[in-house]
Amino acid sequence: MSATARVRAAYAAIAEAARPEIWITLRPLADALAEAEAVDASERPLPLAGLVAAVKNNIDVAGIATTAACPGYADGPAADDATVVARLREAGAVIIGATNLDQFATGLVGTRSPHGAVRDARRPDHISGGSSSGSAVAVALGLVDIALGTDTAGSGRVPAALQGIVGIKPTVGVVPTDGVVPACRSYDCVTVFARDLGTAETAMGVIAGGARRFPADAPLAAPPGLRVAVPRALPGLCPEWASAFRAAADRLTAQEVEMVEIDLDPFLAAARLLYDGGLVAERHEAVGTFVDAHIGAPELDPTVAGIIAAAGAVPATRLLADRTRLAELTAAAMAELADCQALLIPTTTGHPTIAEVDADPVGVNSRMGTYTNFCNLMDLCAVAVPSGTDSQGTPFGVSVIARAGADALALDVARMVLLSAGSVALPGATSVPAPETPWPAQAGLDTTALLVVGAHLRGQPLAWQLDDRGARWCGPVRTAEQYRLARLDTDPPKPGLARVAPGHGTAIYGELWLIGTWMLGDFLAALPAPMSLGRATLADGTEVVGFGCTAEAWDAGQDITHHGDWRAYLRRTSPGTGVTRGDIVHRAWRRLALAVPGTTVDTTTEVQWLQAGACYIDLRTPADTPGITGRALDQLTRADLIALCGQQAFAGHLQDDDGQWTWSREVDLHPAEPLPDRGRLHLAGDVLVETGIGRDYFEDWAAGPPAPNGLEMSLRDESGRTGMLLRVGEHFGYVRGRAEGRTPAPGVALRDVVARADLDTARAVMDLEISLGTVEDDRWVISRSTLPFRVGDDLAPDLAAGEVTVAERDTAGRPVRRRWAVALDRSEPLLAR
Repeated sequence: MSATARVRAAYAAIAEAARPEIWITLRPLADALAEAEAVDASERPLPLAGLVAAVKNNIDVAGIATTAACPGYADGPAADDATVVARLREAGAVIIGATNLDQFATGLVGTRSPHGAVRDARRPDHISGGSSSGSAVAVALGLVDIALGTDTAGSGRVPAALQGIVGIKPTVGVVPTDGVVPACRSYDCVTVFARDLGTAETAMGVIAGGARRFPADAPLAAPPGLRVAVPRALPGLCPEWASAFRAAADRLTAQEVEMVEIDLDPFLAAARLLYDGGLVAERHEAVGTFVDAHIGAPELDPTVAGIIAAAGAVPATRLLADRTRLAELTAAAMAELADCQALLIPTTTGHPTIAEVDADPVGVNSRMGTYTNFCNLMDLCAVAVPSGTDSQGTPFGVSVIARAGADALALDVARMVLLSAGSVALPGATSVPAPETPWPAQAGLDTTALLVVGAHLRGQPLAWQLDDRGARWCGPVRTAEQYRLARLDTDPPKPGLARVAPGHGTAIYGELWLIGTWMLGDFLAALPAPMSLGRATLADGTEVVGFGCTAEAWDAGQDITHHGDWRAYLRRTSPGTGVTRGDIVHRAWRRLALAVPGTTVDTTTEVQWLQAGACYIDLRTPADTPGITGRALDQLTRADLIALCGQQAFAGHLQDDDGQWTWSREVDLHPAEPLPDRGRLHLAGDVLVETGIGRDYFEDWAAGPPAPNGLEMSLRDESGRTGMLLRVGEHFGYVRGRAEGRTPAPGVALRDVVARADLDTARAVMDLEISLGTVEDDRWVISRSTLPFRVGDDLAPDLAAGEVTVAERDTAGRPVRRRWAVALDRSEPLLAR
């Protein structure tokens, strides 16, 4: 959707919603459309283009008075955008208005505003949660795609939970707070609301950076073997929500996350310090002078005014003592976390009605912050996400808490929670996918892209060295075609990558990791000889850091370039699991790769091997085979015939002799070869590896499920031609050999025979059919064939006692029926339709 269309849709939805309490100021439609038109006209890639945004009214938006929900607080419209707002605009988001909040961001309920209580998006008699109430409800109703809030005690998480949306609360200080009316200056954060994690993460990556630096060892991903803490007790939760929380923890356990019960008491004790101790003095420092001068004014919420005014009487010794106590409780809490990477908690304790808050404004608000107040005090980051709904239709939310700087890790765990939970139905709006790199890397955390090709590949024995340093796996890549790979003489075995002259190398498979640059230095310091790090070029021309080795180590190693992939080399050359005949027969196999020394690994030739009990059919078509347009043998040109010589196709019987498997070729498109087609087989996981005997090659094969019932017939027609008809499950194969006397002599290349013979003779030599296909609704449809004009035909076999007829074409392309005598029938009972 264009930005202008999205803006029009947003204003229409706002009018239809009839929720004026969400907004303190809504910009004129004409102004928003003018900005949207500029976004649509931009030639720059804008990560938030097509999205509309709202901003909590304690954050400056140029041209809008920043009142913090106190009309007399602002002298006039803000002259400039806060940094976070300016960055949203620069990224293509259109700001459409400023949202309501608990006055001076003091509250977690969303009712403490002279503009009215912001009501829940689903049940208007319930609270929205606060203090970022208007922002959260605007997102939940689909009026905007993203919204900015602030969070000191949970204001960016509690309303997210109650509204069934995502709220990201970053590490304190990594998002600039200039242009934000402070609540408690030491602990304030700017937060992001969105209805999905990808959009929220993209927006956070836009607004963050340029303030507090991330720790140099900040992780970029959740590691394997993840340990997540959960509270041993759940104070304040009703039984249904306690059950919902345990279900969320169980879903993480199902994803192989180790859940560890801990004592939450030091966290909860620290949470009480924010309002019940000396730390509340910071609220008076922020806006106390204004509040003291206007006590009793109708524009001041009495609950908020009482909290802030009382904070002015806190003695300095109480503030200092409570900061000392906070440090002690933080140390105790971190000891509880121990080696857990994250903490999973309920975001809040319940969803009260507006009437319940009116009856007990302080008590209800205090309970709402049970699981949120400690977070900023202890310098932790958090991501709040929905985790299902209760029996009343209320969204239930959990928060993932992590240490300072571990924002990317918290996001990964939150993503796991979302993947395992049922989503809450929300009205439609625009979203964007998650960024390719985690938002801390966009916000100033110095990172390096690292190419690995061996023992540090995912699942390999040294990958833990990257996991332990917080590196993020970014996926598979290939190098440019100017590298060679060698197996080095090291323990554990590892490969060395060497750059060579153009034309002497190939593309090597690897994986890309993103690692903090400081952590890369730590990794490099521990890197043993003969390994080194240097620049490497990927297939797309990108330059990254990659593994290399010394020239001496390369010269002493074994060149394994033709495997193209370290894991593939290990798979092919390790003993693997022994193979029995039962592992192979009655299956349709597809070749994954062919590795031959001196060549580039072949993964593009289309190869299918249909194996019945004893008989098999094998058809191989190179990816670059030219298209053939002739619809009959007589229509094929010499060029067509020569092109068809690039195929390989053969059929016969599979024999095994003490681990040596021989594919005897009774029908072969090409002249007989001097060496038999013989190899050894082993299983490496789900891959069948074939190792040539007498010929140096490796083939990787993958199979469909076994299908023991099938058809297996050796055929012969009245002219002496040999044939074959196989069916394995839904797959079938058909073979019609050459006419007697037309098989080329051994040792002569088929291409040479076809090129030198007259055209009629060349066509006769190529008059051999090996076809494969599938049975679909009683039709035996050919999908691949040595004679391409057969593709799409119905073989239509008719099986009678001792004979078979099938549909073919004569040399002119006319339909005919060919009659075969069954020379040998090894068929299992066929489940034919």
